Amino acid sequence: MAADRNKVIAWASEVRSQRAALGEALNRSDLTLTECLEQAPSAPWSSTSIGFVLESLPGARKVDTRRALAQLRVDPRRPVGGLDVGEARRIRSVFPLGSDDLGVLRPATAVMVISGPGGVGKGTITASVLAEEPTLWLSRSWTTRNPRIGEDLQAYHFASLDEFDAHARAGGFLEWVEFLDYRQGSPLPDPPVGFDVLFEIDVAGAAAVRERYPEAVLVFVDAPDAATQEARLRGRGDSEERIRQRLERSIEERAAAVDLGAITLINGDLESAVAEVRRILDDARTAARVRAERSGTGA
Repeated sequence: MAADRNKVIAWASEVRSQRAALGEALNRSDLTLTECLEQAPSAPWSSTSIGFVLESLPGARKVDTRRALAQLRVDPRRPVGGLDVGEARRIRSVFPLGSDDLGVLRPATAVMVISGPGGVGKGTITASVLAEEPTLWLSRSWTTRNPRIGEDLQAYHFASLDEFDAHARAGGFLEWVEFLDYRQGSPLPDPPVGFDVLFEIDVAGAAAVRERYPEAVLVFVDAPDAATQEARLRGRGDSEERIRQRLERSIEERAAAVDLGAITLINGDLESAVAEVRRILDDARTAARVRAERSGTGA
């Protein structure tokens, strides 16, 4: 029995060693993803999970890999050696996320996120800030919902469900969510040179931005009270059922914002709220420039 136990221990140790070696080879680009997938069925590390493989790629981030695998309907725990040809092909078409220049921002770029429950006025604040900040670039979200009455058609990229899914499969989103009866996602940012980045997304999206850009400044906009929020939702034409859903969701969003350490901004007066966002943006820009100078990367 002792001999059998020793064999099991030795085998487990060898598996861990092979797994670690695989991770290092992928991270150093000594082994490409394509080579890994092709060799996997007969390789010693065939039982290693596809999630571990993808998270070992250079620059990969867990939030990206898990989101993309969910979109591809592949369990991250699936052994890499057990993938079928179709699954391997789809994975190669999307990954490696983070190993190329997609979403890589230039040094000294400030990143700000404005989020908040429906009806608090974050869209109006965002539009006002952009009008006053010529070097601020908005990452325009994609959505599959129809434009609201009177809504600026430039506020979102209004896409069909097929277009949205195709972009998601291609790895084009930083994050995306299925919200109530539509999908909405933030594309990987690609701002012009010298521009800082602004996201206007929900709290779940803010968490994904913070995961990819740890220095991002998160601003959570809220209404002065629930009655004001409800009146704003009704004023923009939301149905009674949609109003109820948004008010209920607001409770969760506020708690999530606290967990993220977001700066809470009460939008009781638009002019004051815009001025405060611009002040926060100035601080974020200064901090980004200082970090770049300290790291020697410059602007």
